[in-house]
Amino acid sequence: MKKSLLYSLMAVLSVGAFTSCNDDEDQFTDTRVTHYAIIELLGDEEVVLQAGEDWTDPGVKATIGDQDVSDRVVVTGHADANEGGINSLTYTVTNDDGFSASAYRTVYVYDKNNFQSAYDAASKYGTRAYSGNPVSIVKVKGNVYHISDALGGFYAFGRYPSYLGADWYWADGYLLGATYTFSLGAFIRLNDDNTVEVLQYDDWYFGTDLPEQLSGSYDPATGTISLEYDFDAPFSVTLTK
Repeated sequence: MKKSLLYSLMAVLSVGAFTSCNDDEDQFTDTRVTHYAIIELLGDEEVVLQAGEDWTDPGVKATIGDQDVSDRVVVTGHADANEGGINSLTYTVTNDDGFSASAYRTVYVYDKNNFQSAYDAASKYGTRAYSGNPVSIVKVKGNVYHISDALGGFYAFGRYPSYLGADWYWADGYLLGATYTFSLGAFIRLNDDNTVEVLQYDDWYFGTDLPEQLSGSYDPATGTISLEYDFDAPFSVTLTK
């Protein structure tokens, strides 16, 4: 008896389900076709310039289906080839149904004549050493500057690069949008005798366990910055252009 009742209920539910789908076919069926935007970066994804060097953004090519929609691309960010630092350009195009596609370009501007510049960082802490990490120094006011990572990218680009995520970018010398911000930004001062002094660290993912600066110097002839810390062990950073 219970088995027969169960089969009867299943049959009724099945018929009801088919009837519901048939009655509401228009509600669940959408015959529209959307063509997703495709965006192609023209030129290099990373551009390295010397300050003052002529450079024109080659832009992107964007298509939706077989239609060229490059004129619909929105560019955010800026890159000034006359000013040292690191900046990202984001190119985005959106189709009529609201689906977007993006491409990215990072512009590194090295200025051999100024403290504000993009730098390549090499850092060493204990037995670990990393090099080729991007660091930006931008002027704030007077002889005060902001450095994107006083530790030379040791954690952000050296030890834990996979934690940056997919959406990080540069804006006015700041590394933004990372899933985890392992960079230790800081305000620094370039003194008249070319010593470099850390004034204040930014908030850091690892909290208040911060390195103690021992020394810092800038060599205008070579454009090299040397920073030494005590972080329970010697920690050294060298920035070059």
